[in-house]
Amino acid sequence: MIKREAEDRHGEKSYFGHPLAETPRKGRYALVLLGICAVAFAGVTLTLVMTGRSLVWDTDGRLLYFPFMVAEGEWLRDIAASLLAGDLAIPLYSFDIGFGADWLITASGNSNEPINLLAALCPPEASEWLYDTLVFLRFYLAALTFSFYCFSRGRGKGATLVGALCYVLCGYVLFWGVLRHPNFIDFSMLLPLVFMGADKLFVGKNPLLLIVSMAGIFVYSIYFAYMTCLFLLAYCLITYFAYPRERSVGDFALLAGEFALCLLAAFALVGFSTIPMFITLTSMGRVGIVRDIAFFQTADFYESFVSVLLGNHEAQNASVLGAVPVIAILALFVARGSMDERERRAWGCGIALCLIGALVAKVGSVFNGFGYPTDRWEVIFGFCAAYAVVLLVPAIPRFSALQWRRLTALVAVVAVWALAYAFKEGTLLGFATVVMFAGIYGALALWAFFRRRAAGSSPSLPRVLTERCLRALLILAVVANATVHVGLFMSPLGSSYYKEFIRAGHVWGTREQLDLSSVLDQLDDTYRINRTDTTYGRNGSFVHGYKGFDFYSSFYNQAADDFRQSMGLSDDVKSTMFDGTRQRAALDYVLGAKYYISSTEAADSIPDGYVKIADLGEAHNGLSYELYETDRALPLAFTYDSVVTQQDYEELDLVQRQELLTRALVLAVDKAEGTAPQFDTKREQLGVVEAEGAAVQNGRIVVTKKNASVTFSLNGRAGCETYLCFEGLRFRSMPVSDAERLADEPQLAYATSPSFTPTKTCWVTVSDGVRESSFEIATSASPKYAGKEDWAVNLGAGDDPVTSITVTFGGVGVYEFSELYGATQSVEVIRENVEHLQEGNDATVAFGSNAMAVSVEAADSTVAGENRDKSRYVFVSVPYSRGWSATMDGKPVEILKANVGFMAVEVDGESHELRFSYVTPGLDLGLACTGIAVVLLSVFELGWVRRRRTMANQRGISEKEPIR
Repeated sequence: MIKREAEDRHGEKSYFGHPLAETPRKGRYALVLLGICAVAFAGVTLTLVMTGRSLVWDTDGRLLYFPFMVAEGEWLRDIAASLLAGDLAIPLYSFDIGFGADWLITASGNSNEPINLLAALCPPEASEWLYDTLVFLRFYLAALTFSFYCFSRGRGKGATLVGALCYVLCGYVLFWGVLRHPNFIDFSMLLPLVFMGADKLFVGKNPLLLIVSMAGIFVYSIYFAYMTCLFLLAYCLITYFAYPRERSVGDFALLAGEFALCLLAAFALVGFSTIPMFITLTSMGRVGIVRDIAFFQTADFYESFVSVLLGNHEAQNASVLGAVPVIAILALFVARGSMDERERRAWGCGIALCLIGALVAKVGSVFNGFGYPTDRWEVIFGFCAAYAVVLLVPAIPRFSALQWRRLTALVAVVAVWALAYAFKEGTLLGFATVVMFAGIYGALALWAFFRRRAAGSSPSLPRVLTERCLRALLILAVVANATVHVGLFMSPLGSSYYKEFIRAGHVWGTREQLDLSSVLDQLDDTYRINRTDTTYGRNGSFVHGYKGFDFYSSFYNQAADDFRQSMGLSDDVKSTMFDGTRQRAALDYVLGAKYYISSTEAADSIPDGYVKIADLGEAHNGLSYELYETDRALPLAFTYDSVVTQQDYEELDLVQRQELLTRALVLAVDKAEGTAPQFDTKREQLGVVEAEGAAVQNGRIVVTKKNASVTFSLNGRAGCETYLCFEGLRFRSMPVSDAERLADEPQLAYATSPSFTPTKTCWVTVSDGVRESSFEIATSASPKYAGKEDWAVNLGAGDDPVTSITVTFGGVGVYEFSELYGATQSVEVIRENVEHLQEGNDATVAFGSNAMAVSVEAADSTVAGENRDKSRYVFVSVPYSRGWSATMDGKPVEILKANVGFMAVEVDGESHELRFSYVTPGLDLGLACTGIAVVLLSVFELGWVRRRRTMANQRGISEKEPIR
């Protein structure tokens, strides 16, 4: 091991900013690291291999990461083909994602993730193997960049190797990255480079690494960039005050300004991505929602905390560190004199902040942009613990007998704490983590004992007692520890987590589910296809290339969600998922659902007016599917003759609103010529018939047991869709005893005990005895919470009137609401309204790359000049966005926000040609920022090099000397 005692310009030891050139044989190290990472990776994925599973998680992996990776490959190949053909085309918008969405924004985290660019070189059918390979590549690169960071701080290769393994085997990299969201590993890959760049700035070296690495995080994720800025703030403050420096107010201000400029340069450098993403992020309703978040964690969290650190976990958990990093953290408290004191204090301070943060729930919310608490930020915990291991490895041989006794006492406390929880939990994994922790520490203590004993009796040490052997022992311990605790967690002996991964060799078929290629060619693409269920996966329309309704992405168009919430669509509690219309006939017709795909099991729920036209065969999930068609649906562009204001719309109830859309266009304007028509939809009063395990009180229902039910009576109508509607519905979980008291004494004020762990979500099921429908509600503490409080549950249409509805509540607590009512809507009236719109429709639409062309025929009129005075509106059921612009007969025309979340253009009675064109909002400004940043950064770098050479010539010093 090479000992580095480099000095800075003051003659003091330099703790960071070492050139990588000082570390010899880096290529050999990289190869050794590759081999050991391969062994470690094989160990933590062993259960998946033995059970024949891939690395594609059956939720986000199947619905997001895998299809978007494949799509990115196809997207890049299409761009390359258009370039070679001399007609460059870059698709920015897809009409096949949900109601239509920006491809780059929707696929963010994938389309802007550099490693996924390799998908362009892979045949789609081989994408599963590429996906798994890229997971390992990220895993290895994270270990490599951590190693570079350690080298830049003068650390030896042996200790760095052990620390790098600890880093990539921490909870964040494994459970948030490898085994869930592979692109999350990119953050752990770039974070060491950011800190390495910060160190360079501290010693007056070139800031380029900091700028480029931060730009990498910005382009990948603004969310993680925000988190990095918080990390960087703490890192810089600790570094500034913990290490030697001529400190002053001016020096602090200058350094703070330099860091701020670097962050600004990084943001601007990738402005083509950051500015559009920032615009989208700030427009989404789920960002900034007020949440009821406890300051502290639950009692069970504190009981299990140490056990989780060692590897005992029931779900993905970023707090997991493993035995060796925990020992290293404890060693920092007793290693005075055996480690460099400044390093020990600095990293001890960092770890202390991480421990405090992990114990306070509010910290997880702050790092999540003041949203729901999450432990993703604990990647920094894994980073600090891994570096503590790097400090520990060379210090172990220098520990005194007193230090070993103190360390043993701390280890005993941790072991007893973890063992107590293991007895309470009674799981094999709980006991196994304690045994491994004690065994690894015992082996280290014995090694140190025999080394001290041998050193006192002989000038040469046996090979087994050398520091090289120690490093080998630690590498073996780290890999074995991770293999065992991850293996037990994933196996049937633990949580059987392996079941959440798609079988190897089946990912492509699972993505496709149904072969629709021959069917889609025969369908009219100016209409949409809806689905009765999502059993073959969200984003199915995007995968197959048809215009649909289903959608899943963390980045969505808020206009589309505004529409869904205004309708009380009971499809999903989250704003990030759209599951169609829940078979509400009026919405299907207005939004262009000419076709339905349904499993044979769900065919009864298809709205009135659809007839079967084709068998689609059996899907990958074992269900048989059929295709249905109706002649009642309106195309994606049609004309309205009458208009009402959105204020009039909002005064209606949830079911009347959809009837209004079949009669008039809703515009976000102050005044309109039209008024809300008389409605056939009837609001039905509810009467309580029976309550089992629940008490119906004024404005709330108190539920005293799980799956309690309340049966309501109503005067239903034959030939109508029947709805049960909640407005302002909120759920508050509470203990059974509290709920029972509140049910008996409604006037009581209730406050939940701090020791109670509340349920964050629950299901509500509505049934009329023949059909049933369920929806999930969430409290503000839930990650799923998106502010949804209005739900209109459609029970479908039948020949007989519905006279009673039973509501089943899945969670104990209070269900508060502002309104609870039934509603009936005539299928025949809706059909007549839609037929009237069809007869008056003068528009046809055609779709192109980032564009739509709408032809509008002249209105029927025999009076000269009447058409010019006639006012019509061309409605397009594509979500409203500032990225859209329109021309009419070649001249710019205003796009109006219509029907809450879509678009319309006002036209007169003459014939017209409309063209809608799309550019990602903020992309033009972002490209300009990127161009300016590239020029300025290039000028800065040229000036830096020239200045360095000038100073080197004048002073006769190396060109690598820091510039001050």
